[in-house]
Amino acid sequence: MATQDNLALQTNFKVILDGVPLGFSKVSNLSATMEFETVAEGGLNDRVHYLVKPRQSLDKLILEYGIASGELLRTTLGAGSELSLGIVIMVMPVSGSIPTATYQADWGIVTKWDIETLDAGKSGLLIKRVEISHSGLSETINILGI
Repeated sequence: MATQDNLALQTNFKVILDGVPLGFSKVSNLSATMEFETVAEGGLNDRVHYLVKPRQSLDKLILEYGIASGELLRTTLGAGSELSLGIVIMVMPVSGSIPTATYQADWGIVTKWDIETLDAGKSGLLIKRVEISHSGLSETINILGI
């Protein structure tokens, strides 16, 4: 089988916030960062050690969706909403129910939301962006889901 046949497609995904599956049109900023401090070894100028620094800031995840009239669940994602049950994002294959990859954070809090520019001269979907600061994402790759 060619390597190209094993590439995960990113078109289907599921988002679960605080145990509730919600629909989003776009997920961005799926990343994990770690800061290091460089320490030169005393007496030996050719050796450097990297020590993990305590976390100075939280990573941010951005979710986008089109606003629908009468919706209740996603509109409760206001600034300050805590996600104590965590965040789960599953990348799903085109066919099948086993996720190709799963990204999880144990905790998160909504730090910002905004709505795109309102323009009376343009017709289209009204998009809302929700920014969630989280405790760090862990990644699980499932070869059975490919």
